[in-house]
Amino acid sequence: MSRTKLNERQLDVLRRICHGQTPITSDDSGLATTIYALRNRGLVTTTRADGRWSAAPTEAGRQHLAHTDATTAPRPSAPSTASEAAELITRLQQASGTLHIANPTPDERAHWRRVLHAVRADHLVPDGHHLQHTGRDKGDLIITLRPGPPPGRSTPPSETVPVPDDLPPETLHPAAAAAHIPACPDCQPRARRILHALCHRAEAKNYIVGNPEASSAASLVITIGDSSFPLSFHEGSYEVPDPSGAKYAWQRVTARTTRPSHELELSLEHTYAHRGRRSHWGDRQRWRLEDKLPALFREIAHRAYTDYERQQALQRKEEETRQRWLTAMQQARTAFLEDHRLKALHAQVQAWQEATAIRAYCDALEGHHVTPDAAEATTAWITWARAYADRIDPIPQNPG
Repeated sequence: MSRTKLNERQLDVLRRICHGQTPITSDDSGLATTIYALRNRGLVTTTRADGRWSAAPTEAGRQHLAHTDATTAPRPSAPSTASEAAELITRLQQASGTLHIANPTPDERAHWRRVLHAVRADHLVPDGHHLQHTGRDKGDLIITLRPGPPPGRSTPPSETVPVPDDLPPETLHPAAAAAHIPACPDCQPRARRILHALCHRAEAKNYIVGNPEASSAASLVITIGDSSFPLSFHEGSYEVPDPSGAKYAWQRVTARTTRPSHELELSLEHTYAHRGRRSHWGDRQRWRLEDKLPALFREIAHRAYTDYERQQALQRKEEETRQRWLTAMQQARTAFLEDHRLKALHAQVQAWQEATAIRAYCDALEGHHVTPDAAEATTAWITWARAYADRIDPIPQNPG
């Protein structure tokens, strides 16, 4: 068993693996380097399932941790850590279950981690509760005592797409039977059985399956909502010498020919909307194409959801643009109406002022002494002027 001294971080991770309530998995990507270092020393093991690994202690790891804790137990801080562990639970219960430590120093954080480890190791957490904390490495440290069992890590359910080992041609799904599959005759039955399984699983998920257009090289099209995903089959090949090109038995064979490898591969159509995403699944030394069909469905579902979110965002953007246009049009109508009213008001005020001035002028003209020779002409002029004032005066017309 390795007795090489571990650093504080490695000891902390080993304690979490041995005594922690929450398992350490590949979701904790920041701990991967430490996990690999512990695994290289034989202190932990990692098991892989559904593309994810989880860490578990070995017997050597448990003995190493016990030996380390035993050799460090006489430290003066150990009794205080044990007493602080019990005090922490009391403080949490008195503070409605939450303790907030503002931006502690690295040494204080390490001390609190030891206290939290002591709480769990000594089983001080009250029944029916669990501890959670945030700010392990930076920021404020918040420790919470919550009712209920500790939350487990959400792991995607293990999904399988069963492919029958044998299937009569007449029972094939119509889309699988009509599919164009560029593969050798020996691989055709297997490829159609895979397509048959894909069709039935897709329809069980309420997806739509069908064959592509004649001009397409795809074998099958799966449609989810407004998104369609063409699937294409490929068969690998390898080169071998071609003796048919040699005319004489002693002649060196230089020609080569290709032969099918009987290794099938399914691929999603490459699009720039999903660049960087995985798009090929096939036979390998460690697995067969059938084993990767669930991953293919997960990728299709991811792409469909991404397309839906992108379409929703585009619709929201278009609606925002439309609303901005409607608002601008309403503002333009309001401004146009305001301008029209101002012009009308100015014209009415000007006409009223002119009519008022004309009447005042007529009153002054009537009061002026006019000679008998000019009386008739003056009276006619005043009559016309007053009639003109009445015509241009907006007030009798009840303007709006």
